[in-house]
Amino acid sequence: MDINIGNINALTATINKSFNKYIETVAPTYGRFSMTIPSNAGENFYPRLAEMPGLREWVGQRVIHRLEAGGFSIRNKTFEETLGIRREDLEDDQFGVLTPAIEQLASDAAELPDKLVYDALESGTTTVCMDGQYYFDGDHQTYDENGTTKPYSNLGTPKDGETAGPAWYLFCTKRPLKPMIYQPRRPFVVTAKTQITAGNVFSGNEFLWGVDGRCNAGLGMYQFAYRSTRPLTSAAFEDALAAMASQRRKDGTPYGIRPDLLVVPSNLEGAGRRLLNGDLNLEKAPDGSYHPSTNTWKNAAELLVAPRLKQK
Repeated sequence: MDINIGNINALTATINKSFNKYIETVAPTYGRFSMTIPSNAGENFYPRLAEMPGLREWVGQRVIHRLEAGGFSIRNKTFEETLGIRREDLEDDQFGVLTPAIEQLASDAAELPDKLVYDALESGTTTVCMDGQYYFDGDHQTYDENGTTKPYSNLGTPKDGETAGPAWYLFCTKRPLKPMIYQPRRPFVVTAKTQITAGNVFSGNEFLWGVDGRCNAGLGMYQFAYRSTRPLTSAAFEDALAAMASQRRKDGTPYGIRPDLLVVPSNLEGAGRRLLNGDLNLEKAPDGSYHPSTNTWKNAAELLVAPRLKQK
């Protein structure tokens, strides 16, 4: 290809079209259990909700449920990726990999939210959330039927005779508030430095294409999330459902939380499919033997296999 303004402009237009087309075809999964909250500053501050009160019969004065101090913030970060092509490669028409390489930039940009959200999720055992406890913790608080405070745990650990395995997650996603947060600040776009007189071409003898944007992710409502390292069995699944359903308001009424999404790493896909899609389940008898029985939990939740989750 002759290196002139017309050819470079045509090449840049082709690359921009390829980038914009491909970035729309990538299908990240974070949106299935995350709130997308746009940002217009360096960080977003999220105040703490004392509880999710729900509607009540209006008797007397209104009961005001105020946002409390002690929330948390998510600071935006800037991300970039840059590709350089030698001038000789363009001159000799040896740029057949250029379009796929630019598409890879688009793929990386489109998949970044997934990476940020899943990284934040896996840090939930060591990251403090809105109530001052770790996101996945045994010392959250809820209420009993009389409105008395009691501890609540959204962290499942192995029981006697069980061995810890890869973490799996159970989410309630059917409400406006969700377990995770994705916070976009500036969309990802591709920028070309291809002018013949530009320093990178004149001095460095290469053309540059770079993608950049600003965003971040963080932890949302712990009430709608449960993490377990127990073997993924019907018993562990049932205990997780029961734990999430046990959460109550200050007046003692249940929140009515019903998880609908099971998220597992790749090496638990088989166990997840057997649990949620199989017709039969194996039950352990008192003598230690197993026998088939009807699968109580078939279609109880949707299964999402997340390759980004750790497998151990």
